[in-house]
Amino acid sequence: MTSLEAAALWVGLNALLLMYLSARVGANRMKHKVNLGDGDNPEMVKAIRTQGNYIEYAPAALGGLVLLALLNASVILVHILGAVFFTGRVLHLLGLGMGVWPNGRTVGTVFTMLTLLVTGLALIYLAVF
Repeated sequence: MTSLEAAALWVGLNALLLMYLSARVGANRMKHKVNLGDGDNPEMVKAIRTQGNYIEYAPAALGGLVLLALLNASVILVHILGAVFFTGRVLHLLGLGMGVWPNGRTVGTVFTMLTLLVTGLALIYLAVF
């Protein structure tokens, strides 16, 4: 597997996660009969923020994976960063969106920030050296 194929795998998995997060918002809209906004409904707020938070971070993380692959970063690095980001986003969903594991939001956020930090540093390194 090449690093670009590895990046494609993680982008694909994240696309499916985004579809799931979006479907949760839609299902909550139907359930609570809220067409626009959150209707002051806590379930709607959680679903919207879980999706919104994902959308805020995914472009930088996933774009970074693709750029790392295009700069010939190692397959292992792309897989590690992809796995940490994806796991972080799932943990964030379990913590904030579903309330299954309260620490999931915190751990998910740390995983996301760690991914962005390492991706950013690796991109700078590969661009300069």
